[in-house]
Amino acid sequence: MNRRYDIVVHGAGIPGLALALLMVRQSPLAKKPSILLLDRHVLQVDPAVHEKPESVSDFDSRVFALTYASKRLFEEAGVWPGDHDSRVYPYEHMHVWDAGGEGQIHFDAAEIGTPSLGYIIEGRVMQDWLIAAVLKEPAIEVLSGDQLIAVAESDDVLEIQLASGQTLHTPLLVGADGAQSHVRHLAGIEIGGWSYQQQAVVATVETELDHGGTAWQLFLPGGPLAFLPMQRPWCSIVWSVSEQRAEDLCEMPDEAFLQGLTADFQQRLGQVKAVGPRARFPLRLRHANTYIAPRIALVADAAHTVHPLAGQGLNLGLQDVSALATQLQQAWSGRQDIGSRRVLRAYERSRKADNWLMQGSFDGLKRLFSNEQALLTQLRNTGLNVIDQVPLVKNAFVRKAMGI
Repeated sequence: MNRRYDIVVHGAGIPGLALALLMVRQSPLAKKPSILLLDRHVLQVDPAVHEKPESVSDFDSRVFALTYASKRLFEEAGVWPGDHDSRVYPYEHMHVWDAGGEGQIHFDAAEIGTPSLGYIIEGRVMQDWLIAAVLKEPAIEVLSGDQLIAVAESDDVLEIQLASGQTLHTPLLVGADGAQSHVRHLAGIEIGGWSYQQQAVVATVETELDHGGTAWQLFLPGGPLAFLPMQRPWCSIVWSVSEQRAEDLCEMPDEAFLQGLTADFQQRLGQVKAVGPRARFPLRLRHANTYIAPRIALVADAAHTVHPLAGQGLNLGLQDVSALATQLQQAWSGRQDIGSRRVLRAYERSRKADNWLMQGSFDGLKRLFSNEQALLTQLRNTGLNVIDQVPLVKNAFVRKAMGI
C-alpha cells in the first residue's frame, strides 16, 4: 500500500500530539494539511484522569511544571480545560534554598502581577487532553503498532518504509519520538552529551503541612529535591540522587523511604506521611548536532534533553513544537515546500541557540550547587540572597522563565 501525507509525525507523546493539532487548528478551514501520526502504541483516552483523586496512588508519578508559554500552546491547540480544572494545579509561589548555607530566594506571582507562576500537571492528564482531540480530528490519521525501517529522499518527497510492508510518501517527517529517537537514528544525526550518573526518583506524597501553593526546591550536595504542589494535601517529588541510591529508594519499604525523605527535606512541610508508586529515570544532557536532515525535523527530547532541576524539559520541547508549527504554517500558507531546507533551517535557527543556552545554564546550576567547596558555597548563598533583595532582577528572571 502506498499513501501520501503532507506531514508524518513519528511519536504520539505530548510534543507529537501537540504539533499535529497545532498544524490543523491553525490552518484555514478550506485547506488543512493531511497528517499521519505514527506510534507503536494504540492511542486511547483514559477516563480515570477525569476522576477526583482520593489517594497518593491516584496520581501519575510523572508531573510537569508548565509555563504560561506552554499554556498558550495548549490553548492554541484547543485542549486547555481552564485554570480551575480539577487536574490543573496553579502555584503562586516558588521557594528555593541551599542546604549548605543560608542562601534562599522566594518568587511570588503577586510581585509580577499574574495569578500564578505556572501550573503543575500530570503527564497522563496532558496526554489525555491531546489524544481525545486528535481522535476527533478528521485531518489527522493515527497508525499504531507499526515501525519505521527506512527513509530515503526522492525528488520532492521522503519515502518511508514501514515494517508492515507499507510505503508512505511525505514532504516532511517529524521526529517527536523521544530521547532514543528512531527518526534521528535513521537520519544519521549524531547526538552528544553526557550522563550525570544520577537518577530522578519521582512519586506523589502526602505531607503533614499544607504546601501553600508553593513549589519548593532544596539544593542538596547530592542533587536537588523538589516538592511540587498538587491537590492538597499532596505534592509530587523529584529527588535527584546517585544511581545506587535511586535504586535503594525505589526498593525500600515505605516507612524507611518517608523517614529519609522527611529528613532530607529538612521537615519543611512537616512529616511526609504517605507515598504512592515510585519510579526513577536516568539524568542525562543530550543535544543533537543538527535538528534537521533532508525532509526531516527533530523536536523536543529527540533533539535535546536537560537536567530536571528547573523543570523546563517539556517546556523547551513545546517551544520547539511552537516554532516548527509557525515555520510550517507560513510555508503552507504561501504554498511553499514545507520540507525544504530553507524552511527547516529557519526552524533550527529559531531554537538551537536558545536550547544550548538553557542547557548550559541548567548544567552550570547543577554543578555549582552540588559543589561543597567552602568558597563556592559562600558565593552561591550570597548570590541567592542578593538576587532575592533586588526585585527588578528577580522578577525579570522569573518572567523570562514563565515565557511572558
